Amino acid sequence: MDFRRLLAGTTAATAVTALVGVVTATSGAGLTCEARWPLCDGAVFGLFPANFMSFIEWSHRLVAMVTGLLIVASTIAAWRGGRERRVRLATLGAVLLTPVQVVFGAFTVLVQEFVFGYSIVVLTLHFALASTILGLLVAATTWTDAAETTVSAGRIRRAGGAALLAFPVMVALTPRLFVTFGEAAQFVYYAVGFGLFAALSVVALWGRELGARSTAVAAAAGAVVVVAQLVLARRAFGDEGQLAVLGLSLLAFGLTVLAVRLSRRAEPAVVTGAAAD
Repeated sequence: MDFRRLLAGTTAATAVTALVGVVTATSGAGLTCEARWPLCDGAVFGLFPANFMSFIEWSHRLVAMVTGLLIVASTIAAWRGGRERRVRLATLGAVLLTPVQVVFGAFTVLVQEFVFGYSIVVLTLHFALASTILGLLVAATTWTDAAETTVSAGRIRRAGGAALLAFPVMVALTPRLFVTFGEAAQFVYYAVGFGLFAALSVVALWGRELGARSTAVAAAAGAVVVVAQLVLARRAFGDEGQLAVLGLSLLAFGLTVLAVRLSRRAEPAVVTGAAAD
């Protein structure tokens, strides 16, 4: 298989795994394991689940297992194929963090304290690790694309424009501001949020390719703010929580607008291939 397609598929699978994880957490499916983790009710990949919640839990494991194998395959392909050093290191980082992510996934089931039976710290670290793995794979995919295609200021602005389209959805789905933040709303919210994070990461990386440092910094800061917003959204209770999430969304929007405007100062000439390591 073409390496670029393998890497893009692995990145997409990682985002899907994170989304299924959101559904698992918001539905409380992990609590069906109680003290019987890892076998839980004894079902295997949801083939014979004790109930629908168990099916969700085992489905998450199945998707995560497939994604883990894809990450390993992408890492092996990157190193055996002699890809750029930064691509190899990004995939290596993703594959090394994956077992740690599995451990934290277990902790979200085993640690039943503080809020809704889960530890806030463990859940936050679990989500932060997922975002880090996704970010590393987005970076590897973007760098691979830059090595095989062309990067221009116009492409940066188009990616930034796509990111800007996500903000009205994020604002409209601000937890309990306009709509009930149920499972369906959370699924859409996080799906759009992950897409926004990926788009801003691409803008930052492409900006760096063209030497547009200010664009890269603004977009990278926006991507970090988006992750903070997604972490906070699940715990945004009361007016203060809603305002905090809304404020982060507006901050990320402002940074995205700034990144797009600053990209106009980038070199108009198209750059072919990736920058040197």
